[in-house]
Amino acid sequence: MIKQLLLASSIGLMLLPMEVIADTEAKVYGRAHLGLRYVDIDNQDSSTEVDSYASRFGIKASHGISDDLSVLTKLEWEVNISEQDGGNGSDDNIKSRDQYLGLKSKTFGQILIGRKDTALKKSQNKIDMMNDFIGDIKYLATGENRLGDMVNYKSPKFGQLQFELTYVAEENTKQSDGAGVSAAIGYGDKALKKTPFYVSYAHDEDVAGYNIDRVSAQGKLGDFTINGMYQNSEKVSSGDDGDTFVVSASYKIENYKILLQYQDDETGFGKLKDSGTASSVGVERKLGKQAKAYIWYTQRELDNSDDEGHLAVTLRYDF
Repeated sequence: MIKQLLLASSIGLMLLPMEVIADTEAKVYGRAHLGLRYVDIDNQDSSTEVDSYASRFGIKASHGISDDLSVLTKLEWEVNISEQDGGNGSDDNIKSRDQYLGLKSKTFGQILIGRKDTALKKSQNKIDMMNDFIGDIKYLATGENRLGDMVNYKSPKFGQLQFELTYVAEENTKQSDGAGVSAAIGYGDKALKKTPFYVSYAHDEDVAGYNIDRVSAQGKLGDFTINGMYQNSEKVSSGDDGDTFVVSASYKIENYKILLQYQDDETGFGKLKDSGTASSVGVERKLGKQAKAYIWYTQRELDNSDDEGHLAVTLRYDF
């Protein structure tokens, strides 16, 4: 299927006029991220696993329509490059990630249609120091949604202020009672360069079965960053609700970055469907412009399951 897609794309490009190709910016990109993990769960034998941490490949392109307007698209897939089922890999070896088509204007903002992270998910920015690892906040906290059947609008920046809105149509299988809306507003620089801080507030209204309020904040002082997130989540079908807290920090020393994170959840609405805490510590080693190595440890203390310890060494290469 992938070969057929690439072949069809190549034929299509050859049929385009040369002036169109010249004005089109296209890029094939990807990430390979693999690691060896030691797992120790209470009342069970310890084990080792080889994991793929959201390895991916994709194609993104944009084409200028006028001085202020361009059309853009992105097609991205996650590839599990470590698991094997029989001789040909598992059925879920390739999964869809962000895939959309849209328009972008410096004056009016950006509108996308397809599949994408919701405004609430994007609002936490880079607070999650354990993103894609076992300590990822999605395992305890709900709201980390990438949904299809959506229309997403992101405004231009008004000074340091910017807002984003995601509409999820009732056609989406995760929508149990009509359409959902995810909205976020942020102030500051997400890269923490133009301003040494970034704060945001986001709300999900009946998105994938939940109503959520989330407040996030990041601050930077020299090579040190500290981050915090609080959210209240309500399950629409039952009215049950609860709080989730995340505190994280990083400190850069030359080519090393020390990573710390603590999460406390009382809802049980996340991917694990259990409440509890997760404490993580890690070290990131920059190996060059495109490569990084990690060593990290995560301890989970869950309310309805055995406690878990996870120790891993991973290698990541972006291209």
